[in-house]
Amino acid sequence: MTKGRVIKNYNGYYYVDVGREGLIECRRRGKLLKAKILVGDELEITELGQDKGVIEALLPRRNQIRRPAVANIDQLLVIMAAKSPDPNQFLVDKMLMTCEYGGIHPTLCFNKCDLDRETAESYKAFYERCGYDVYLVSAKTGEGLDTLRNLLPHRMTAFSGPSGVGKSSLLSQILGREDLSVGAVSEKIKRGRHTTRHSEIMRLDSDTYVVDTPGFSSLDFEHLDPKEVLRLFPDMLPYSGGCKFSSCLHLSEPECTVKQAVADGHIQKERYDTYCKILTSIAERKR
Repeated sequence: MTKGRVIKNYNGYYYVDVGREGLIECRRRGKLLKAKILVGDELEITELGQDKGVIEALLPRRNQIRRPAVANIDQLLVIMAAKSPDPNQFLVDKMLMTCEYGGIHPTLCFNKCDLDRETAESYKAFYERCGYDVYLVSAKTGEGLDTLRNLLPHRMTAFSGPSGVGKSSLLSQILGREDLSVGAVSEKIKRGRHTTRHSEIMRLDSDTYVVDTPGFSSLDFEHLDPKEVLRLFPDMLPYSGGCKFSSCLHLSEPECTVKQAVADGHIQKERYDTYCKILTSIAERKR
């Protein structure tokens, strides 16, 4: 059997990189017919010749992100736009939560900073205080692209973000490729057309990969247990150990160290507000 990595899946076919020129087109069979196989998954396959094969085993994952649905990545760049579409802090927070839930502490990147420098700088300062690395870039002017390129070697990096923020434009510039789909932002609804339809890995060299992922506009966390939510806020978690009640959810309970940290300015109020909104949505879904 041969080991490989899923580079792309489409209509039930999985295109597997086995470390040489070309991909092996594989289908599932047997006990794997109902398995959820993601881009980035490592597999054992049997090659059948003529670049065809069948999947024999799905190897254990190091990590997994629910949306975008990718596995075994080394880092994730959350891409937002400084303008067109305007950034939404609640969505930024939820994207960061998705990464933390999947075991990845992400890097935040604001594209189109040439359109609104003040907003970009404001978001950079805010999220750096929350413990995230933040980069300001522009696919149009080239600002910051060398810094992003320097993050890529010897890793598999996923580029993720809402529609219209310029993920494919950034990748086109970083990779020097003109064949990546780039769509405009809809003037009517102020979000991008979904130009990337499926997650796809591109290999830069033997051990460097980038992942272009589909855009989206919503995320939900109603599947979470309320007690799980705080760990998705690494800037808030250190303040959670001294509450009066061990079952404290840091909402209306008395003598709560998290709420006190918010009042003292150690936790950003906007981050705490996001935490409260998520808990409220979970409670409403369970009613």
